Amino acid sequence: MDKQLSKKGKSGVDNTFRRTWDKEDFAEKAAKREKEEKDVEESALDAKKRRRLERDPLHQGLIVERAKLKPRGYQLDLSSRLGKTQVVTNSTPLNQQAGYYCNVCECILRDSQSYLDHINGKYHNRALGMSMTVEKSTADDVRKKFEELKKDKDQPMPVDSVLDGFDRKVLEAQEEEERERQRKKDRKRDRRQDEEEEYEVDDDMALALGFGGFGSSKR
Repeated sequence: MDKQLSKKGKSGVDNTFRRTWDKEDFAEKAAKREKEEKDVEESALDAKKRRRLERDPLHQGLIVERAKLKPRGYQLDLSSRLGKTQVVTNSTPLNQQAGYYCNVCECILRDSQSYLDHINGKYHNRALGMSMTVEKSTADDVRKKFEELKKDKDQPMPVDSVLDGFDRKVLEAQEEEERERQRKKDRKRDRRQDEEEEYEVDDDMALALGFGGFGSSKR
């Protein structure tokens, strides 16, 4: 009996062996992977920084010094595209895709809050040649600003001023589509009026012919 147990123990699986790992080899692989990931992140950041510098007029030598931060000379319209349907494909230009397009930085923002944060941010204003420093206003500047606002209150917005974030061609296409829709409504209304006038008959003429009426609602 003891001999049989001893034979089974020898022929069984040896579970006493413990696998060993080459720690130096795996540490070298982990360091190499971390270095590659870091290089990819740095290259992406470098490309993003390079694009920002290309849009910056100060680094391009177009201006000598950044101007003080100025208020926008136009009114933002964030609700003109609400409730409208737009078809977006893989070949749709960036400025015609869904969202808010910034033609200064050539990027698109997917919601109004991100768009406001972008146009009020440092890099967008740097691309416009302005710093984030606000010029201090005096009492004379405030009075002058009030006078300008009173004069501009009743003046319509110029035709050449296009809201930031909207391409001129897209805006003109939308306006033309709205005008065409209104023209179709007017033609349909005029056609209906012509048909009603065509079938209207004078009541005296109907009585003279022996008819009680043609069912017209005209009294």
